[in-house]
Amino acid sequence: MVGSYRVKVSQGRRVSFEFEVRRNITLVGGDSGTGKTTLYNMIVDYMREGNQSGVSLQCERPCVALADHDWQYQLSKTSNSIVFIDEGRKFVESEDFARAVRGSSNYYVLFTRTDLPNLPFSIKEIYEIKTSGKHHTFEPLYPQRRGCRFSFSPSDPMHDFDILIVEDSKSGYQFFETRFSDSDLVCETGKSNSGLLKWLDANADKRVFAIADGAAFGAYAQKALRLQDEHRSSMAICLPESFEWLLMASGVVRNDAIKKALEDPSSFVDSSEYESWEQFFCSLLKRETTGTSFAYQKNKLAGVYVNAENADKVMALIACRNIN
Repeated sequence: MVGSYRVKVSQGRRVSFEFEVRRNITLVGGDSGTGKTTLYNMIVDYMREGNQSGVSLQCERPCVALADHDWQYQLSKTSNSIVFIDEGRKFVESEDFARAVRGSSNYYVLFTRTDLPNLPFSIKEIYEIKTSGKHHTFEPLYPQRRGCRFSFSPSDPMHDFDILIVEDSKSGYQFFETRFSDSDLVCETGKSNSGLLKWLDANADKRVFAIADGAAFGAYAQKALRLQDEHRSSMAICLPESFEWLLMASGVVRNDAIKKALEDPSSFVDSSEYESWEQFFCSLLKRETTGTSFAYQKNKLAGVYVNAENADKVMALIACRNIN
C-alpha cells in the first residue's frame, strides 16, 4: 500500500477521533484511559454492524480491527487495509507477527506501550491521544526539534563533543570518520540500534553526539531520549530519517525524482516492498546515482560525498551550532 490516509471515526455526539496514517507502522502509546481501547472497539463495532452500529467511519481504505485468537488467519485474508491492534495483544511482540508485517500490503496501527524491537518503525510515527472535549487526535509523542533532534525537553542540548557515535558501521560511519579525521573528535560505531543504545548507556559520562536512522529507531526512542534527558550536559541524539536521506535532503544529490520523493515520501514508499522509509531512501539513492560519480554503495562510500563542500552541506542539516 502506498500513500497517507485520513481516518475519521465517530459515534453520534459522544466521541470522535481524527488522525492521519502515513507509514506502514504507527504506534499509539501514552497513558491508560486516553481512548485507545475506545477507538479500537468503535472499529470492531463498525466491522460487525456497519452504520447500524451507530459508528461512522470514513477512510479511503478499509479499516480492520484484528482479533487476538485468529490474528494469523485474519491477516491472511486482509490486504491494502489499515489494521488496528488493541493494547495488550502479546502476539505483536512475536517474530511471527514481525514476519507477517514484512512485505505486507497493509498499514498497521498498534496501540501499545511496548518497545517492539522486532519492527523497524519511525520515531515520527509514535503518538499519544490528545483530547479536546469529545474530539480526539493523534499527537507525536516525541516532537522533532531543530537539526533532526528529538528530546523530552524543549531546551537546546549541549554544544561541545568529544565523541561522535553512529548506529551505521558502513557508509554513514565512513562519512563521519572521514569528515572528522583531522579533528580531535573521535568517531565510533554502535553497529546496530541496540548496540548504539548499549554504548550510550555505558558511556553516558562522556561528551557524545549520537546519530541513528530515525526511520527505524522507534523501538529504541524512549530509552535513548530518557538517557539523553538524564545526561543533558554530556549527550545529544540526532535522528534524521536515514544517512541516505541526509545526502539527498542536503542537496548533495538532487534531481526531480529525488525532489518529489522527499516532498511526499508516503506517496512513493510501497509497504509491500519496503519495511521502512530507511530502506526506501537507500534504494532511491542507489537508483538515482547509478552510472554517475555519486554512485552510492552501502559498503563503500564514494569519495565525492566527503569533499569539503558536500560534507558541509550534510553537516548543515544536523549541526544546529552543536558540532563542526
